[in-house]
Amino acid sequence: MTAADSTFTFKQAFFDAETGVLTLNYQDSRFGDFQEQLVFPAALLQQPWLDDAQRNTWLIAVNRAVQHIFWMAGVSYYKTNLAAEIQFEHEQPCETEARWLADTWQAGLAELAHENDLGWLSHIQFPGQVHNHKHSDNLTLPGRSLVPIGGGKDSLVTIERLRQAGEDVTLFQVGSSELIQQVSKATELPLIQIKRRVDARLKQVAEQGAYNGHVPITAINSVVAVLTALLGGFDSVAFSNECSADVGNVKADNGQWVNHQYSKSWAFEQQYREVLTESLGSAVDYYSILRPYSELTIVQEFSRYPQYFEVFSSCNRNFHLGGSRNENGRWCGQCPKCAFVFVCLAPFISRQQLLAIFGHDLLADKELWFLFMALFGLEGDKPFECVGEALEMRAALTLLKDHEDWQKQKSLQYWTQQVPTVSQSDIEALMAKQQPYFLPSKRDLSSVHWS
Repeated sequence: MTAADSTFTFKQAFFDAETGVLTLNYQDSRFGDFQEQLVFPAALLQQPWLDDAQRNTWLIAVNRAVQHIFWMAGVSYYKTNLAAEIQFEHEQPCETEARWLADTWQAGLAELAHENDLGWLSHIQFPGQVHNHKHSDNLTLPGRSLVPIGGGKDSLVTIERLRQAGEDVTLFQVGSSELIQQVSKATELPLIQIKRRVDARLKQVAEQGAYNGHVPITAINSVVAVLTALLGGFDSVAFSNECSADVGNVKADNGQWVNHQYSKSWAFEQQYREVLTESLGSAVDYYSILRPYSELTIVQEFSRYPQYFEVFSSCNRNFHLGGSRNENGRWCGQCPKCAFVFVCLAPFISRQQLLAIFGHDLLADKELWFLFMALFGLEGDKPFECVGEALEMRAALTLLKDHEDWQKQKSLQYWTQQVPTVSQSDIEALMAKQQPYFLPSKRDLSSVHWS
């Protein structure tokens, strides 16, 4: 465990408004200095929609959003040593921001801690100051939606629901994934790409004994999205996080759940919304359109958009710093996400369409037996991936039994003998719209939801 006198220091953040480069500097007492850069495109550096009366308020909001990125992105470097104390050379978070950061870092690094037998990282605490923000309630941004796109089914459903509601939508991406750019092109909507340059020393220190593992990446993307919204003139940031993201993987020794998807959870969304309200006022609404729905319900809705079947992918092998690791197609056919999406999509499209997407019948793949046992909740823990609940997998298999394309398939016959059937009433409850959720009140977006 971390030495008692170890420290992690937030040194400085600087945003160059002429080049769009945001430079973040950190220091760990064991592994030294780290620097990260985010590059915002030139199109975001001019604000023709901003009048002089709002400019000072806007600048205050931009500065706070920069600080949120500085603080949240630091988790990628803090994780190397899990230092005992967190320090700031300059601006500190307020009390609300400090709680949000501590909660997100503790929960977001819980998977790393679990894999290294470290217990819950309750020592992660941020010093907070008394609230002294100047509100941005008089900052009015254009009525447009910024939608983070990940290349999978969820964000595509969000895009189509917003499009049907008549929203002015622009897509948002952190990184340089070619797959995301190809999927974005298929939507025929504009895309804002933010380049992220993670310090190359992370790889070096990992070889020197630094901790390495999962970080709350959606939290980082969220704070970057809000700054992008302020720079580009969007009053809403619409994520695609579902209610299934609230379900954890394993329980830690202190009774808290280790949740791979914590920064996609309702708890994170609520807390970040509180931070934004306190620090930015009502300038930017941050929310998830898909919050009321299970993964299975979202997959059913996605099945209505066959124009994306050939381009979408949720397989994580597509998303690595060095590029995609899928040599053949968009789905590796071996990981938890491939297996989960395969089963959940199967009841809602033809078998021919399904095999065209994945290449083969994953349920018949003997090498995936242990993986399916975990996903169906029969053996082992829920995989540390962005997958839904075992109940959703079981419900999908129950629905698949009535699919005429699968009646004679031995793979289905085998798994239906292993997996308990889900009752019709339980399936209906699972597929129903859930509470709680949030929708912006600036304009009527009620039609983005379906029943």
